Amino acid sequence: MGSIHTEEVQRHLRQALNRDKVKLWESPYSREDGTAHQIPENLILKYSEELRLSKDVVAANMEELRLHAVRKLASRRKFQTSGVATLKIKLAGKGNLKCSSFELETTLQILGKAFKKLLSEKCGLAPDHLKPIAVGRVIKDDVPLSSQHISNNAQVLVICLSESEAEAQRKEEQVSKVRRAREGAELLADTLAADDDMEHDGNQYGLQIADQTGRALQIPREEKRALTVAMALNERGKAALKRKQHGEALLLLLEADREFQQCRSEILQAVDNYAILCLDIVWCYLCLKNVTALPDAENRLQKCEQLFHKSYGSNLERLTTVKGSSGQEKALFVRLHLLQGVVFFHQGRRNQAVAELAKADAFLRQLQVDESKLTELMTMGFSGAEARLGLRACSNNLQAAVTHIMQKQEERREIKKKEQEERRQKKLAKKLGKTANGDWVKVDLYNALVNMGFPKGGAVAALQQTNNNIQQAIQVLQDQPELLTLPDPNPGPVSITDEMLAQLVSLGFDPEMSRRALQSCQGMAQRAIDMLLQSGGVLPGVSSASGSTSTSSSSSTSSSSATPSSSSSSDASPAKSPEELQREKEAYEELASDLADHEEDYLDLTLEEESVFLQEYRALLASTLSF
Repeated sequence: MGSIHTEEVQRHLRQALNRDKVKLWESPYSREDGTAHQIPENLILKYSEELRLSKDVVAANMEELRLHAVRKLASRRKFQTSGVATLKIKLAGKGNLKCSSFELETTLQILGKAFKKLLSEKCGLAPDHLKPIAVGRVIKDDVPLSSQHISNNAQVLVICLSESEAEAQRKEEQVSKVRRAREGAELLADTLAADDDMEHDGNQYGLQIADQTGRALQIPREEKRALTVAMALNERGKAALKRKQHGEALLLLLEADREFQQCRSEILQAVDNYAILCLDIVWCYLCLKNVTALPDAENRLQKCEQLFHKSYGSNLERLTTVKGSSGQEKALFVRLHLLQGVVFFHQGRRNQAVAELAKADAFLRQLQVDESKLTELMTMGFSGAEARLGLRACSNNLQAAVTHIMQKQEERREIKKKEQEERRQKKLAKKLGKTANGDWVKVDLYNALVNMGFPKGGAVAALQQTNNNIQQAIQVLQDQPELLTLPDPNPGPVSITDEMLAQLVSLGFDPEMSRRALQSCQGMAQRAIDMLLQSGGVLPGVSSASGSTSTSSSSSTSSSSATPSSSSSSDASPAKSPEELQREKEAYEELASDLADHEEDYLDLTLEEESVFLQEYRALLASTLSF
């Protein structure tokens, strides 16, 4: 708090000096070599009386401002003559740091990797343990600083990564965790892309994205992949925030932000994930004591507020209509107005800072939870998060909170039941294989035939032959009674023998096409021959149903979930070694461990930290009201 107060004193003193056109870097205040000359006593006395500060405080801060102005002028001249820029570095995070802030001279043409090496020499940490951030973006290794919007006298926040965090796996580096988080997110996205390959009727099996009303959004493949990666990284970042690992969280959230930027603005506006991401990024900077060095903080908060109003309504009326209450989401507005107040404070916009902090305080008072009722709910067997969210949603009405929590539990059970059914349907679809023209057999048509009394094996064969034409399939089953004796679809892999293959090859079919047809028809030669005859001997794509990976994922406007398959066949990825498969499994498990338990987990803020920051900045405002 002392450093923030000093910053406020210097800001008001700078305003007074600018008003009076006092240039501390010129004579009589500074010599030509930049050293101090003399600051008149009457000038110190004037500002002491005006700002109600002691003369010693005014003199000390005027000297700091003078030195800053001299250094900035020297830096500007050096950059103009030699191209050497001066960057202001601030370190954050853990580690044995030589210093917490310093200035670094370098050309702006060097690559980010070389810049990290210079930082390493200055602060005494390995380059791999440094993550420099400027203008709201992580500095890229293979791009010059000048191409990353970094200019002379720019401020750079450097996250110093320790070899391990308190809650992290022993001896695992944070940089490795961020890399593995991205790998896990990309694995999930690639799996969903593979699932999209079997879509035959809209968005049946892939990632489901919906807006606040539950309306499904049609998203192109590349944007869906970026959105999947972004949401997975966002979940990892939110989990790190829960653990108060703000440095790690910031890196993950900035990675998620980069992926979100690949999506169209209308997609970002349709869901509230991006708004919350912007809010979380600014929150990380506040917790890392670096709000003043975040150039895009105000811009991010403006985006957040606009998206909140679009999603929830200007007075939360849309949220109340959709969900029945707005108590839980108000926690986000506590953080939003608090951060806006902090940014306004550091910009010297005192009236706006007071107004925003007042809004945060009003929301905070509305969300105060009765501790005795919280304890009573927890003794009933509800979790702390359920109890807190329930009481906030129901304005501390105990009985209403019980009803609300039980209703939410039932909704989650229904969602889980639906997801299990979707996984069952997906597994069945892959079991049924593809038709002669390469489309997947439609599960609903298969179920319709089975419900009519046709045997399962015959239903599959008929739909494969007729390319999902149910009327023709019924006719085929009536004209070809031998199909009624076919066995049920077999989910397990079929071993194709040389004899089976030779039988089809001897008829003139291509060996690879023959193998695919036999695999699709569960090794039944006659069915394979019929399939090849109908397709002219060429099957589009790999038709093996047994080689598909069974993976399920669902996502909503504020959550995502992944269930890794335990029965992936090697046919889907024959080139993967056991080590690669093990790494994939570990990446999935790490991702799953950080996914929220339920869709409202991100709303479970205790608001304790928010309360502390609110009191701190209101005290700062009160202490400077006389300036």
